[in-house]
Amino acid sequence: MTKRGFTIIEISILAVILIIVGCLIIPFSIDDTRQASRVLEWRALQDRINHAFAASVVYGAKDNRELEEYIMKSVSDSEYKKIEPYKIKYMNGRPAAGIGDFTGVYEIGTDNVIGFRWNSDKEGVMFYDINGKKGPNRWGKDVFGVNIYPDKIEPLCAQKSHEEIRTDCSKGGTGCCCSYYYLVGGNF
Repeated sequence: MTKRGFTIIEISILAVILIIVGCLIIPFSIDDTRQASRVLEWRALQDRINHAFAASVVYGAKDNRELEEYIMKSVSDSEYKKIEPYKIKYMNGRPAAGIGDFTGVYEIGTDNVIGFRWNSDKEGVMFYDINGKKGPNRWGKDVFGVNIYPDKIEPLCAQKSHEEIRTDCSKGGTGCCCSYYYLVGGNF
């Protein structure tokens, strides 16, 4: 008589192999899903920031503080409060140098943090933390930024070459260029 089917040992070995493969794949999939969600939120936020900047030009923001108000109101209807200190790291895990130079760091509602550093009248840098104080608080993961000029606003690194941007938006880079890289279709 010929034996058909699998033994319990063979089925158990297959089950263990499938569980191990699943444990290896699922964390990457979950992290990619979270990152995709953050990138989508950044893209939508970038549009709102551009509209706020255009409104500030049309209605004549008198100074940096009024420009901050236009941008913060475009981002959220929630109340905001000034906070300090606020720690951000680069994508490679190193502390973000110069983050203390942001003169205005605000918590907006419960889920967002925005910061401004002004170089001169209506010219500076803004960062935005998509999920606020919750981690990872890293450039290119949940923190993105724009350069603010008197006549325009653009994501960080928009003037760099594609290769420089791609290199910076990798695990070994700072992640600052991800602000632009994700907007032009770069993947994570």
